[in-house]
Amino acid sequence: MALVNHTTREINAKIVYYGPGLCGKTTNIHLIYHRIAPGQRGKLISLSTETDRTLFFDFLPVELGTIKNYKVRFHLYTVPGQVFYNATRKLVLKGADGVIFVADSQRGMLDANVESISNLRDNFADQSVNLDDFPMVIQYNKRDLPDVMSVDELNAALNPRGVPFFEAVAKTGDGVLKTFTAISKLVLQDMQKYPERHNFTIGDIIGKAERESLSSRHAAPEPAVSEPSMPGSPMAEAKPEMAALEQAVDAGVKVDLGKPFMDDGQIILPFQLKTQGGEDQFQLRVTIDMEAPLSKRFKIVVKNFRK
Repeated sequence: MALVNHTTREINAKIVYYGPGLCGKTTNIHLIYHRIAPGQRGKLISLSTETDRTLFFDFLPVELGTIKNYKVRFHLYTVPGQVFYNATRKLVLKGADGVIFVADSQRGMLDANVESISNLRDNFADQSVNLDDFPMVIQYNKRDLPDVMSVDELNAALNPRGVPFFEAVAKTGDGVLKTFTAISKLVLQDMQKYPERHNFTIGDIIGKAERESLSSRHAAPEPAVSEPSMPGSPMAEAKPEMAALEQAVDAGVKVDLGKPFMDDGQIILPFQLKTQGGEDQFQLRVTIDMEAPLSKRFKIVVKNFRK
């Protein structure tokens, strides 16, 4: 589920690479890691076995740009392809905002592909998620190998829903960024269309301490969008989705902080919450008792003065 943090000005979303063992999930993430400027990526964490097979997951945070000074960050995960790690798959899949299913195009891997996508559906069902309307793209990897199935054959077996699909050779980078761009755009669109699915209930996050007035916001020019130095960037290709997401951010709870002051030994911070349903005035009052133990030294009370 996406997290909008107004205090740190971040929008975070989770993308999971799913597929059978040795299909190229980890190769995708490593390629993305090496193609992105160091300042726009986090640390790549990979827990693998001696045979270079993912044991638990790979994790890579990728910063794609900004929406009105909010950083947009996608957290990329893989799951272990081996069936005996299904409990780990379920854990990594929990809270996902989008899925990339990486299929091995070799004809001999068809059964493994079918089993893996069926397992994805079952694991989502256990979390009350319907794969048929969830943001997902398919990557047909290893197109450079002999005896690969045609794209039509693969779509017939794995893609009855008709989600976006891409041919790829992950080890050389072909198709990797196109796949990532596609799922990023779908997730942004889905956030705007189904905000509740992504935990995009901004009213639950009351950390936005700064806000320009409505008049000044309209008068000021729009902040420039920071484009990443990555070809095929979702930020470069999904501006309509980003604009819609800006509206969703602005539609949440607005917090105006007043000036703190002292009154009768209390620290008082007035603030106002504005929602589509109205406005509320509050005071946060902090009483300090230096004689009390540390755990009881501060007493905090919030009082409401509804308009």
